[in-house]
Amino acid sequence: MRRIEFIRIAAVVGLTSFAIAQDTNERLRLIHADLLKRETIDGQAYQKLQGNVEFQQGKTNIKCDLATQIFERDPAALIGHVKIVDDTRQLFADTVYFYQQQRKQIARGHVISITEADTTRADCISYFEKEDKVVSEKNVRISNVRDRSVVRGGLAEYFRKQKYGKVLMDPVMTKLDSSGKIAMTITGDSMEVLEGGKRLLVKGNVTIRQQATDAACGKLDYFKDEERSVLTQQPSVVHSNQHISGDTLVLYLEDSQLARALVTGNALATSDADTLNKGRWVNKLTGQTMDFYFSDKKLLRAVIENQATSLYHVIEKKQYKGVNEVSGDRIEVYLKDGAVQRVKVTSDPEFSNGKYSPPKG
Repeated sequence: MRRIEFIRIAAVVGLTSFAIAQDTNERLRLIHADLLKRETIDGQAYQKLQGNVEFQQGKTNIKCDLATQIFERDPAALIGHVKIVDDTRQLFADTVYFYQQQRKQIARGHVISITEADTTRADCISYFEKEDKVVSEKNVRISNVRDRSVVRGGLAEYFRKQKYGKVLMDPVMTKLDSSGKIAMTITGDSMEVLEGGKRLLVKGNVTIRQQATDAACGKLDYFKDEERSVLTQQPSVVHSNQHISGDTLVLYLEDSQLARALVTGNALATSDADTLNKGRWVNKLTGQTMDFYFSDKKLLRAVIENQATSLYHVIEKKQYKGVNEVSGDRIEVYLKDGAVQRVKVTSDPEFSNGKYSPPKG
């Protein structure tokens, strides 16, 4: 048996039985709808609000083209140009489903969630009230205007109370410089967002790419405000002609450009003495600690400490002149345009050594 009622509504204000907002004691009020349709099929009551639908619940305003629900059953559905606005966020979607008993909301289709901290876009965003968890799925894009960063991935989970999130399925973070150009790209198997987005923990096949710097490691701890990156698990960095590796590698940036690289534990740095004959003469620095200082994308100074050694090939006017080998407690190397200008050794006499070898033949 089927019974249908049509009621045309203009600026209606009243109570409805729609179960939408879940985490508030405020009553849901219908502000407006062009048409209210109630239908009974085999004893089951259906209701539909259609055309310029608007609800109010406390400080939350809800708008859509169509709202439907089976009476006292989940889910209630908002369909078409859905917009939900409160003090903390704005949500836009093609469709939003509300599950009262399970206390969850699922937004689908061109979903945009805007908060003070960031803007998230995805094909689907679900909110689970019990866990206070937000799950974003497919084509996830999280933009942060304050630090000019964008995180992309196939799946993202965020726990609001803990301010902890995780991005999986090919996560990528892109950071722009002050001019709007891509300054850095970070990839890995997984990304964890800590401290409300101030810290990023990336694990598995990590890569960092900048204009003049490429880095790789198994684990990256990135501190956004400090522009500091801590690389562990076989870290390595390639900057121009310099190849740097060690147990732990810390990169310090200034305006998204590499300013300093600190290596601790089994530090090694190599570079081609002649970039036109790569691999023929290789400069080499070793030690337990190395500190590299950069300016305008160029290496200016390197400080090596604890079992420090330096091997540099001398090339003048495209002619090979020999090799300098130095060891000591502390070695400072000063460079200009990639070429060594001066080497300073600080050490007890019995622990220092220097040797120059002219070219053979």
